[in-house]
Formats: sequence, C-alpha cells, structure tokens
Amino acid sequence: MLASMGIATGLDFDKLIALRGKVAGWLQGEATHGSVWRAGLPRTMKREEAFHA
Repeated sequence: MLASMGIATGLDFDKLIALRGKVAGWLQGEATHGSVWRAGLPRTMKREEAFHA
C-alpha cells in the first residue's frame, strides 16, 4: 500500500516476487496462497527507482 502511494519502503518487490516463485517451486505439493508472484505487480504500483528520481 505504501509503495503504491509513492512512499519509499526500501523493499525490492520484483526480488520478493521472484523469491516467492522459487519458494513455491521448493514446496511443490504444499498449498501456497496468493497469485501476485505469477501475475506480477499492479500497473499502478510505482517502482522504487521513481522515488529516487
């Protein structure tokens, strides 16, 4: 929510989503929830680089 409002969080969401995809692969057969890691971030979400421009 904060990042989508333009407030810098210091988090790299692209890396977090990539890690989530790896974890889901490591835990094959286990129930995991959410689909952002497959769908990607909303287009309205601002990138961290924009905060430092």
